[in-house]
Amino acid sequence: MPAPKIDRALVLHVAKLSSLSLSDAEVDRFASELARIVAHVEQLDALDTRDVPPTAHVQIERMPLREDEVLPGVTHEEALAQAPRVEADGFAVPVYVE
Repeated sequence: MPAPKIDRALVLHVAKLSSLSLSDAEVDRFASELARIVAHVEQLDALDTRDVPPTAHVQIERMPLREDEVLPGVTHEEALAQAPRVEADGFAVPVYVE
């Protein structure tokens, strides 16, 4: 499936779907930048990766990871002692939606 042509109309369509207000200069800039990104991805897609095993992360022989160590945390009371406001045995936050 060929990639869609990135032009002003597509950028304006996506901006409308995203409720974005873009200037003419921004529309032109984004169309150009997105077209270059799509072209780069198409170049990557053309590479033969049949003999490359799938990986979830880069395989490094010596990962500089430390051993997991269980450390004590703060108690419920200690955490609430640092709160600016406490309500119903928890953190009180301002109400924004009624």
